[in-house]
Amino acid sequence: MELWEYNLLSRVKRVWVLLTVIFLILSAASGYGYYTTPPIQDSKVKITSTLYTWSGELEGRGVVLKPNPLWEVGKKVELPIYPLSITPLAEVELKFNVTGKDVRLQFERDIKAVYYLSYEDKRVIEEVYKVISNTSVGSCFSEHLTLDVNDIFDRIEEARNVLRLPREKIGVEIIGKVRYSGTVDGKPVKGSQEFKGSISFPYEAFYMISGENKNGTETFTETTSKTSPANQKKRTVLLSLSLLFGVLAVGTAIIGTKFKPNLYDIQELAFRRERRKLSKWISSGKLPTILPSEKVELASLTDLVEAAIDMNKRVIYDSEEHIYFFLSEGVLYYFKERSIGEKK
Repeated sequence: MELWEYNLLSRVKRVWVLLTVIFLILSAASGYGYYTTPPIQDSKVKITSTLYTWSGELEGRGVVLKPNPLWEVGKKVELPIYPLSITPLAEVELKFNVTGKDVRLQFERDIKAVYYLSYEDKRVIEEVYKVISNTSVGSCFSEHLTLDVNDIFDRIEEARNVLRLPREKIGVEIIGKVRYSGTVDGKPVKGSQEFKGSISFPYEAFYMISGENKNGTETFTETTSKTSPANQKKRTVLLSLSLLFGVLAVGTAIIGTKFKPNLYDIQELAFRRERRKLSKWISSGKLPTILPSEKVELASLTDLVEAAIDMNKRVIYDSEEHIYFFLSEGVLYYFKERSIGEKK
């Protein structure tokens, strides 16, 4: 055993009861903190997800009413421009669709056609030509409005002949409105959309149909509970401290009950430490058979080594005689190693 170990164990033994109690309290407190610190935590999080998507379109086509070599009478055609002589009727279609889970909606819609005559973008004549309204249930619908473009053009021409405006502009505005309400995936929903289209007359006896299509996404936000790991570092530290203090409590109890200081020679331990400290100035050897008559015994190994250093000598250790010595100018300087149990 080393001297420092002996001193440490001796100090612990003197207060081992107090140390054991303190370590047990600290171990218990750390353990209590570990078990009362939750490993998981519940938190409220807001999750936004898609409830449904919608899409709608207002489009038109011409209806062939005059026999011709290109199309059969009654056929609906889609052309970039329509001749009034062959397709005097225009059919406008409003389509709307809702996509989602368990869609249960009631739709209300109307399509309105308004013809106008304007001057410098200000409408002088504006008349509702035709309106159609309808309702249905489900997830989608398709509604049609048929317009007599010849009749509309004649009405506009009548107004033009009366007003004779310069830089005039004529056309037909088509407005489709959709309103819906109900449930999607069991959640109440409500909304409305508007689609616009037009019939224009770029050339005499010809017309064009245009419309818009739109789509969108509706989301919903819900608050839900989320469980996630928590306090992992804190719990690890508390558990480590609890185990550490527990081991220290056991260790101090063992030292207090098992360690016997009187079984160790403290002077021997101190000499061992001194011997290791001075070992680089000591060599092994034999005490000469014939010794000089003049001898000087030093009180300690340290004193002997310091004297040897001053005289530029090296200390020799004879393991059989248990003596440390050196010779200088016919004088034997030595230190006798004390046997275990020997008293000075």
